Amino acid sequence: MKQAFSQRLRSRYLIHQVFIVGLTVLAAVIILTPVVWMINAALRPIKEVLTYPPQLDPSQLTFEYMASLIENERYRGYFRNSVILALSTLVITIILGLLAAYGFSRFNMGGGRIMLLGIMALLMLPTVTLIVPYFRLAHLVGLYDSLLGLIIVNTAFILPISIWLLKGYMDAIPIDLEEAAMIDGCTRLQAMWKILVPLTVPGIVSTGTFAFIFAWNEFLLAVTLTDTPDAQPLTIGLAAFFGQFVRDWNSIMALSTITSLPLMIIFVVFQRWVVQGMTSGAVK
Repeated sequence: MKQAFSQRLRSRYLIHQVFIVGLTVLAAVIILTPVVWMINAALRPIKEVLTYPPQLDPSQLTFEYMASLIENERYRGYFRNSVILALSTLVITIILGLLAAYGFSRFNMGGGRIMLLGIMALLMLPTVTLIVPYFRLAHLVGLYDSLLGLIIVNTAFILPISIWLLKGYMDAIPIDLEEAAMIDGCTRLQAMWKILVPLTVPGIVSTGTFAFIFAWNEFLLAVTLTDTPDAQPLTIGLAAFFGQFVRDWNSIMALSTITSLPLMIIFVVFQRWVVQGMTSGAVK
């Protein structure tokens, strides 16, 4: 009797595992299919990619489309602008987010909870509703068509969620550690830098990754607040391939592949810290 019951349990467990693995494989196939198609179209002539029935065996592979983009000074400029924009947004967001999150986490300020809710309420504003105000403000202060203007605006959009993520992570760290450091002679900033920041690394990495990806992929603000290639990121360069009557699909897919590579590398390298930071910072 016990043996039969144990066998049934093992059968159910096996069926459950097979179901989970099958569902995971199906989800992976659905998610990776567009990525595979993108890379395929970046390395093969589009007429070969769009043949029917689909031709799975590539008769011709070429890096010509990618090489032409890399050799193009204009697109190198787009890439350079994207790197500057994403890294600057990341650094400013982390510095301001850490200081603000520390204040909200460690000090009982009057109206602090209302301020936090107000910061979170900013996330409910769609980007498109602020396009006209930002456009006029950029012209007014002389930041239109400049990387500095894009960096400031991207930071303003990503900072609220960064403060919440970092505050949630700091709340889980005992304040006694900082107090012990201050008793030993550290100032509050030194205690924060030497004690709190190392313990908050997973939260910092996840927040920084989120800020980098947001700034790297952002299009609407860039197309509104820039006018020349000197300040435009890769997303604008990608949109330039979509003409009214013609679309250069090989160049579009080649640039999309080049644009996606930094994000893939970042996620593969930092995925453990990203997951840990998101889950640990989400709850107190």
